[in-house]
Amino acid sequence: MSDAISSQSPIDPERPWITEQDGDPAKMNWLDTFLNPAGESPKLHFTRAWTILFFAGILAWPGFGLASFVAGAAGMDTSGLSAFHGYFIAVVVGLSSILSFVIHSRRLNHAGKTSLWAIIVLVPLVLGSLAFMGGVSGKAAAYQDLYEKRAEYLKDPAAWRETRLQERRAAQAEAQKAREEAEAAREAGEEPSGEGPRNQGQRGGRQGGFGGGPNPENPLPSKESFIVRPNLMSFYGIIVLLSLPIMIWSLTWVARTPNYGKPSGQSDPHGGPSGPFS
Repeated sequence: MSDAISSQSPIDPERPWITEQDGDPAKMNWLDTFLNPAGESPKLHFTRAWTILFFAGILAWPGFGLASFVAGAAGMDTSGLSAFHGYFIAVVVGLSSILSFVIHSRRLNHAGKTSLWAIIVLVPLVLGSLAFMGGVSGKAAAYQDLYEKRAEYLKDPAAWRETRLQERRAAQAEAQKAREEAEAAREAGEEPSGEGPRNQGQRGGRQGGFGGGPNPENPLPSKESFIVRPNLMSFYGIIVLLSLPIMIWSLTWVARTPNYGKPSGQSDPHGGPSGPFS
């Protein structure tokens, strides 16, 4: 325990760790703490708000996931529940990131630090959003290609199947020719390239006509399930992964940084004048 804290008397004998009047839990305004980034929050108020956001994430991801698993084990159809779970996690982690920025700003304001440090909390949300939008753009192009091939199939299914059959036969013939040429080269003592059969086999694709993707003979999946849902994992996955080091930073520096009783911009009694990131 530091000399500054040990020299202070607790405001409540039953809670000796509370030594500041403004840190009294009874004086905490929850709405102000989560919605007013221009205000100030002492250490205890910040820690309480941070804990709420942490457990909200725990309940949203493994908690809800465990409930869905139990429901599935009981024989319930959890397909709709699983889809809702994905969106629910995305909303919770996105909202938690914004609220976390607010409480970090307030804590830094109270400590006499610049609230610009709180921007660090938004980095995972920004990167996750960029990854999500990039993934959606790519899947949207793939869906358009699938739509066009589906339309081609519906126009004349018999002709479409015959065209695909001819393409497969041509690819197989090219691959067989490449194998024969490679065998002849080996017999002549030459070194075959080894690329022909593999590349020719790849040209033929798989029987669905999409290189292993959805078969155009089947109805198109919904845009939501094909474009949006697969990219939700990259969105909140990046947020959760990058939030781990930020959590350590929050608990070891933001939550513990002392309040020198000075507004931002004044000189620090423990050092020189405060800079833009002091």
